[in-house]
Amino acid sequence: LQEGTARTFHAIDAPSGRRTWWTYPAGERSFTASSYEGAEQSIAAVEAELESGGYVGLLGFSQGAMLAAIVAARASLRESCPLLRFAVICAAAVPKPYEPLLERLRAAPEAAAALPTLHCLSEVDSINPPELGEAVAACFTHPASATLWHGDGHDVPPPRLAAEVLAWMDKAVVADAR
Repeated sequence: LQEGTARTFHAIDAPSGRRTWWTYPAGERSFTASSYEGAEQSIAAVEAELESGGYVGLLGFSQGAMLAAIVAARASLRESCPLLRFAVICAAAVPKPYEPLLERLRAAPEAAAALPTLHCLSEVDSINPPELGEAVAACFTHPASATLWHGDGHDVPPPRLAAEVLAWMDKAVVADAR
């Protein structure tokens, strides 16, 4: 999301040129694999784009939501992206190789970890188990993360919830401007 009078969304492409931010060994999932190939390049690409200016928030879905959680955790811990004001994380699971980063965030004092996050989860997500999305949300405690539940499976919130997501984004930007 870019700052301005109207909401402007910009999609960032994975540096690999494929539709994935990273790969992992056959038979694994992002929440079970002990390592990823391409993750560091993807993190660097997203952080560079955010730092290029004008962005206030980050929204990710599925593997992109896991990437958004990593970038948001690094920003919360002031390891990167100091201008990020919020993140919306949809259908995520714990990105296994970055679990220590999320645990550091969970244990961080409030002053070192202030980034609002909205976690959009589905009770019937058959790709990334919702309890793993809740585990990601539990790491963002300062301020407490918000969770928006829907029943549409492994997907972003349906159109009927779009106004709620946009209102949350607006509130996060206004609160940060104070």
